[in-house]
Amino acid sequence: MEQTVRKAFDVLEALARAREPRRLTDLARELSLTKPNVYRLLSTLSELGYVSKEEATSRYSATLKLWELGSVLVRDGNLIAKTAPRLRELAEASHESVQLAVYDAGFAVFVNKLDSPRPIKAMTTIGSRVPAACASTGKAILAFLPDREVTLALSLLKRFTPLTRMRRVDLDRDLESARKQGYAVNHGEWRAGVCGIAAPVRDSDGHVIASLGVWGAEDSILGPRREELSAMVLETSREASRDFGFTATR
Repeated sequence: MEQTVRKAFDVLEALARAREPRRLTDLARELSLTKPNVYRLLSTLSELGYVSKEEATSRYSATLKLWELGSVLVRDGNLIAKTAPRLRELAEASHESVQLAVYDAGFAVFVNKLDSPRPIKAMTTIGSRVPAACASTGKAILAFLPDREVTLALSLLKRFTPLTRMRRVDLDRDLESARKQGYAVNHGEWRAGVCGIAAPVRDSDGHVIASLGVWGAEDSILGPRREELSAMVLETSREASRDFGFTATR
């Protein structure tokens, strides 16, 4: 095997196994490689989107890009399998497009979805990425992440629509609302006229591991049915969280 390829995979696997971001020096020591060699490998992996770097600490983490590639072939992971019945129930009750997303380095990554039977629907593809700060699924997770992730997510924004939250104060207001209400709202911040409502899914320890919600035309999502849809999304996220062993009293 080409040694450079082997070393790159060694670095990527070491990062994937780590419970927290790693320093270049520690990786070099663990893998018995020189620091310049590891730096070149990390730089290449970063350019390709497989590794992200925390600028404040100069530590490195693996991203979900490999998982995204694998999701093209694999559809029955634990998260997807456990939440699929809940997504189906939400789709049938709401008659809107429904989606399941996870967070990765400032982005919401769609890992499952069911499209609405309506003529006008919110079309996305499994594995696609949207800046978390302008998607309801992204904000539903971002609201419960450390401040550095909010800063990162905001840095990835550009003015997709006139409603995109470009200022930190506006994004913080949305995230605070999500924490209070239990769900996040996209008012048309990524695609004009396409809105969403999403709520977090928690594991048995209470950690937010994903989000699920509805997406569709603005008048369908944020019109007269807004309260009804919000209640549906909240209840579905609670049921999904209970499926993972979470109880609000823990």
